[in-house]
Amino acid sequence: MVKSFRFLLNYAWVNLGAIIGFAVVVIGGCYATGVPNDLEVGNLFETYYAMFPTMILLCLFLYAFSLCTNNLNLGLSMGAKRTDFFWAIQGIILFYTVVCWVLYWFMSAFPIIANWEVRDRFTLLSTYSGKPWTYPLLCIVLLILGCLSGLLMVRSTILGTIVVIFSVLLMTGANALMLLFADTNLAVLFDWAWLFTSLPKILAGVLAVSFVGGELLIWRTIQRYTVR
Repeated sequence: MVKSFRFLLNYAWVNLGAIIGFAVVVIGGCYATGVPNDLEVGNLFETYYAMFPTMILLCLFLYAFSLCTNNLNLGLSMGAKRTDFFWAIQGIILFYTVVCWVLYWFMSAFPIIANWEVRDRFTLLSTYSGKPWTYPLLCIVLLILGCLSGLLMVRSTILGTIVVIFSVLLMTGANALMLLFADTNLAVLFDWAWLFTSLPKILAGVLAVSFVGGELLIWRTIQRYTVR
């Protein structure tokens, strides 16, 4: 399992490096364009910063897709045991989640720590702060769903492509809708954080079922996976 984990870790560092690098570019772009100190400034850097936590979730979904397609096929073809590879995937999922959770809290707290001017869009940064467990559990579920989409793609290219496109469009649409609410008075009528504070048991139940069901499917599929 250790060898499989190290094998996957090589790709995980590259993927996480891209996310962290993008965070650095966004913060630098905000400073370069005057976003921290001038409320009259509105640009893509401000938008990217406000949506960064949700964009991380989209990235994790796409990274997990590769984790259970190219990485899985290559790892098994090099002699990795299926059971060991499954547990290595669990370790990588946990690693992704911890790093992205830390990055989420950093990006959410940085404007306050750096004394930036308060912006309406930055209220989106606190969307997932209603319950501390919400964001890491969302990361795990998105990683599992991405992995399942990759395994589905291996079995049926057409069906897998449909699921991936639908998932990406759904998450992109959610991002756009959240921006719309943040930029209009609709934000007063509907607070996204309400989903995580008013429905904690229902949300936890849905995410828990998705987690357990997804893990069982991944285990079953990997055990029957044929190297191509």
